[in-house]
Amino acid sequence: MKALVVGGSGYTGGELLRLLLNHPKVSEVGATSRKHSGRYVWEVHQNLRGAYDGKFSEYKEGKVDADVVFLALPHGQSMEHAPRLVEKGVKVVDLSADYRIGDVELFEKSYVKHKSPELLERAVYGLPELFRDDIRKADLVANPGCYPTAAILSIAPLQKFKDSMDLRVIVDSKSGTSGAGATPTESLHHCEVAGNLKPYKVTGHRHQPEMEHILRRMMPGLSVSFTPTLMPVVRGILSNTHVFCDFDVVDLAEHFGDFYKGERFIRIVETATTKNVLCSNYCDISVHYDNEKDRGLFISAIDNLVKGAAGQAVQNMNLVMGYQEDEGLAELPYHP
Repeated sequence: MKALVVGGSGYTGGELLRLLLNHPKVSEVGATSRKHSGRYVWEVHQNLRGAYDGKFSEYKEGKVDADVVFLALPHGQSMEHAPRLVEKGVKVVDLSADYRIGDVELFEKSYVKHKSPELLERAVYGLPELFRDDIRKADLVANPGCYPTAAILSIAPLQKFKDSMDLRVIVDSKSGTSGAGATPTESLHHCEVAGNLKPYKVTGHRHQPEMEHILRRMMPGLSVSFTPTLMPVVRGILSNTHVFCDFDVVDLAEHFGDFYKGERFIRIVETATTKNVLCSNYCDISVHYDNEKDRGLFISAIDNLVKGAAGQAVQNMNLVMGYQEDEGLAELPYHP
């Protein structure tokens, strides 16, 4: 099959190219970039030197020759291209937020005015562990955000307790700096980040509505209080989720293990850490319970560029194309 990465010059685009070049079912990979059109891809992504001799091209909608197109574009741009691609019969995996929230009013509160709201109901939220069957039939997959991936996977097994738990959930997440993208800013300067933990958008972060929108399908009325913190590492997300409920009647770790039984990329572990999922498509979840406070603590760890972005996009491509779900994603985490 042929794959095209539209907007391939950023960190997510680079990870997509790295994974697709090693995918056994992908015979041809293309990449577009307005800024770097005409340059060799390895001049931007130097880790691909010697592995890929293609050049970035300008995106021309009428000349798309691909079975799957990955839209790795800034929020608000994918909605300009997805409708015509879908109309042509091309499978689309969108890595922006443009189709993650099915409610147009809710989307526009957090982002911009939607230019193709007619596709919102058609798009499938691309979290395979929860929506696998729908993804297999989709022609437009909305790849989840990195923070929502970590948070939703740690909360979804609790739907069994929705009638007894406090539906006000606290999600406290830390992310590496690559989550902010490749464009330099003052707040991402090494002098500002190194040796520092920096909360940002402590209330009203736009990933919060995405979490609530998806989780309310399983737990109506659930409310998420979300605070992100930038940590001085390149990649990784560690998400601490606090849920108040009398969980003493069940072995929570066993429950999570049963819920995710057979899932290739979910591991229930004693202690979830970002180091143990580095550069992989795994999500590690550790389960803890304080019976004196009736507080469950669910810690999830992912690599924000892989399971939180490019790896999950390839996982979705595999489902859409009818391949084995882990094809091209079998690489184990790095250590140390």
